[in-house]
This record gives sequence, structure tokens and C-alpha cells, in this order.
Amino acid sequence: MTRFKLVAAGVTDVGRVRDGNEDGYLDQADRLGLVAVADGMGGHRAGEVASATALEALRAAVASGDPLRDAIEGANEAVLEKSESDHELQGMGTTLTAGMLGTDGSLTVGHVGDSRGYLMRDGELRQITEDHSLVEEMVRGGELTPEQAEVHPQRSIITRALGIDPLVDVDLYPIELRAGDRILLCSDGLTTMVRPEEIANILGREPDARRAAQLLVDAANAAGGEDNITAVIIEAVEEPEDDAVAAPVVDDGDGTDAGAPGPKPRRRRGRTLLRVALWALPILLVLAIAFGFVGWYARNTYYVGIDRGRVTVFQGIKGGLLIWDPTVERHTDLDPDDLTQPQQEDVQAGKKFSSRSGADSYVTRLRQGVEERATAATTTVPPPTTALPPAPPPS
Repeated sequence: MTRFKLVAAGVTDVGRVRDGNEDGYLDQADRLGLVAVADGMGGHRAGEVASATALEALRAAVASGDPLRDAIEGANEAVLEKSESDHELQGMGTTLTAGMLGTDGSLTVGHVGDSRGYLMRDGELRQITEDHSLVEEMVRGGELTPEQAEVHPQRSIITRALGIDPLVDVDLYPIELRAGDRILLCSDGLTTMVRPEEIANILGREPDARRAAQLLVDAANAAGGEDNITAVIIEAVEEPEDDAVAAPVVDDGDGTDAGAPGPKPRRRRGRTLLRVALWALPILLVLAIAFGFVGWYARNTYYVGIDRGRVTVFQGIKGGLLIWDPTVERHTDLDPDDLTQPQQEDVQAGKKFSSRSGADSYVTRLRQGVEERATAATTTVPPPTTALPPAPPPS
């Protein structure tokens, strides 16, 4: 079985019309075999927050061992939760197109929205993904031609995105990699400006991945640059097998070949290696078990603390543990100043829980306490009435 590794290079650009860049990309090819592109929507700040939130949630989920579909669904939850926790971010969303290398050497592309994935193989460019957009659905239904879709006034309307609904339908596209394959992940700021033939021409003539990505962005800007532009090129590089290297034969002057020792030296070295292995194996096993337990503990512990001036639910250990840093699970709208003094001390210290449900229940109790105190403070009690003495009888 041929094994591959991914090498990626990306470029993102604001374009020539927009003030801010709502696009983002993730390059974790060397560490996680993961690369992704996201195109946020919902306004300048909201779009940037949406794409950044989705990419970070995707990275954290894959690093924790989640399969790609689950990781993208988790990214959807993260964007939706952040949108609901901040009035200024309500309604934000993002596309997400990600490529993840499998243990069998294949690449799976997960996709939501109208960013795209392309495969360049043997000089031919093939679109991997299908756009989740109104005009593409009309093209697939025979209501529009591809040429009409390119100029349709509703071509920017997407029918599927992260952060809009609690459940999201994720398309998965498995690819059996071959040596020399190039995969392009890009936002619609590239594909609405540059035709597929020109994309194929640039990918075919420029061997350097980063330079090719920059040329694609330059081409989109030259055509008008009406949107943010992101292009990430992934190359499938075949990993060589670990072949045993024969020891060189060297004449040491005593009539024997130093590179081919007799039975006694070979047995001696074998016994030494065996003793080292028997001594080191239990230690390595204990360390592996301990490391695994620490990782399990770090990712199965939650605490309620403070982030950005709000009570927040975190996953992990406060301050981090070895390589596992805590991650934000949920921001609430609770102000720590509204809590009682003991409660403030608890959240400042990071009140720990062994499950997410336990942390959420604690936040619910905090909220109920704040609401009860607010109700009690606004309830007025009428002062007691004093009975007046009876009027004196008329004289």
C-alpha cells in the first residue's frame, strides 16, 4: 500500500472591493493531515469571527481524534453557539471545505457551502465538490445553464452553511491519492473571477505550490477582485518505504569482514539489544499509559471560569495540562459581578466538573440565582399601616 503525506501552501487576500477579509484557511497538513478553507458571512466582523471559529473548532476536534464529518458538525455547533451568545454576531455563518488524510493514504474532502475543492491529476482539472448554492441547484435541476448561472443576480445565495441550523448536512468525497496529485481548496472569490481553464493552466505550469496559489489570487484580482480570495494547494507526496540498508563490507586486516561478523559477535549484540529492549519496554509502556490517561483526563474535564468578562464553560484543565490547553465550549451572557461573592470566587478559580452536563447545570443554577436576586430587588413591600385613633364624640 502506497502511503502519502500532505504538503500544503495557501494565500488569502482581501480583494479589490471589500474592506475586510472574511475568508480564512487552516494548514495542519504536517501535524494532522488536515487543510481547510472557510468563507464567512454576516458582515465584516461577524464573517471573520464565523470563519475563524469554524476553523479552530475543526482543528481542535480532529486533534482530539474526531472523524471529519463529526469535526465539521462540531464546527457548526461552535459557530451557532457563538452567534447566539453575542447580539452583534447573530445570523453569521460560514462555508467550510476541508481535506483530511486517512490512515490508508486516501484523502477525504468534507464540504458545506459554495467554496470548492478541485483535483488536478495528469494535467486535467476536475471539480470534486458540488456548490450548495441556489443557482447551482437550478443548474442541476435543468432550470439554468452554467453560463446563465455565472451572471445570475442570485448567484451569491447559498443554501447550506455552518452556524445557521443546529444540524448540518455534510458532503464527503473520498479520493484515492496518486503520486503527483494536486488538490485545490478555494473560496468563491477565486471561482467567480477565474474560469476553470485558467485555474488548470496555472496549476499545470507552476510547480511551486505557494507561487501557484499566489498566481491564482493575482488572476482573480486582475479580473476585478470583487470578493475576498483564498487558494490553498495540497500536494500528495509519496512516502518512501523504510528499506533495510546493508552494512558495508570493510576489510579490517585480520582476514574477516567487519561488515559480516561471525556468529559470536552477532549473538553478543543480539543479547545486548534484547536486554535493552526488555529493560526499556516496561518503562515506555508505563509512560504511554500515563500519557494516555493524562490526555483522557484533560479532555474529559470541564470547568466554569471567566472569559471576556462573561461566565464561560471550558473543556480541559484550567491553565492547561502538558500539551492539552483548555478550549472554550460555551460563552454565556452572565456577568460575574452579578454573582454572589462565593460564586465569584468559584468561577475565578475555575470550578471543575467531570462532564459537560455538570458544568451546564451549574451555569443554569447561577443564572437562576441571578434572576431570583434581581426579582427580589425589584419587588417593593408596602409599609405597615398604623391605625388612627377614633375621632372624639361631638360635644
